[in-house]
Amino acid sequence: MSTTKKSIEGFTRQLGDALKIGRTLDLDRPGSDIRNIVIAGMGVSGISANLIESLTFGRIPIPITVCKSYNIPQFVSPHTLFIACSYTGTTEETVAALHKALLKRAQVIAVASAGKLLDICKEYNLFYIQLPSLPDCPRALLPYHMNALLYILYHTNLIGAAFIKETENAIEFLDSGEKGIQSEAELIAKKLKGKLPVIYCDNRLHAMALRFQQQINENAKQMAHINTFPEMNHNELAGWRFPEAIMPLLQPVYLYSDHDHERVEKRMEICRDIFEKKSNPIVDIIGEGASLLEQYYYLIHLTDWISLYLAKENGIDPDATDPITMVKQELEKFR
Repeated sequence: MSTTKKSIEGFTRQLGDALKIGRTLDLDRPGSDIRNIVIAGMGVSGISANLIESLTFGRIPIPITVCKSYNIPQFVSPHTLFIACSYTGTTEETVAALHKALLKRAQVIAVASAGKLLDICKEYNLFYIQLPSLPDCPRALLPYHMNALLYILYHTNLIGAAFIKETENAIEFLDSGEKGIQSEAELIAKKLKGKLPVIYCDNRLHAMALRFQQQINENAKQMAHINTFPEMNHNELAGWRFPEAIMPLLQPVYLYSDHDHERVEKRMEICRDIFEKKSNPIVDIIGEGASLLEQYYYLIHLTDWISLYLAKENGIDPDATDPITMVKQELEKFR
């Protein structure tokens, strides 16, 4: 069994383990002097930050900025909660960003399983959350990262405890519907084979669409494109004409949640006929669950399975990421 498949099968177990880790945290910091949050991370750490930014949009009183680079925003200061995330703890972009945050005297917290991030935290007596060291592919360990970030926001008085019960509900819901989720994923994967998935959604689900795209890229070794409503109506929609030869290869996919804006829903329906006349019938993927967090977990789990079944359709190993490894190895030569 591939490591990726094993991790996807263990999604709800990871959610449960992540809750247990969160309950053991002893972080008591006032949120009153925190004026902004910066989360630095790449890959699964970065997309986890994007998901948390989306989930908390309009619900916390200060801005969250996700940093996926070596550099950090100029506004970082002692009033910044700077969260450095890297599963291995060795991601060079995140380590570099952490060093810059320390120079700015930001309030730093790290999330990692080992590596330089934890070494720095121990050296400077900084708070950190140590994730379990597991053999799974880092990209499949999303629950640990998301819950760590949620618990940090909870302990800094920026969100309430509702996410804990919502996560428990998601575990129960996903476990009870696992068979149906896999069946739906397999059917959708067949529709995506040989096509370029074009994934559209309300802007609120942008991070979810990005996660789906990344999983298609890494697991199925296949390209995908994403954009959001209403923004795509102001530019990209006009591009649905050329090159004419590739239009039949496009497979539009709509992602939905209960929190989509009603005007966006109208826009998506108006555009449905445009897309289907040019390409293929739209694949609708609807988030299920009582809360936005539960719907996110449902969509994450379903689309992870889609990417795995698509890897099978493409006849490739979902675990292999040779080009990514090659880039890292080549970069090591220039240290």
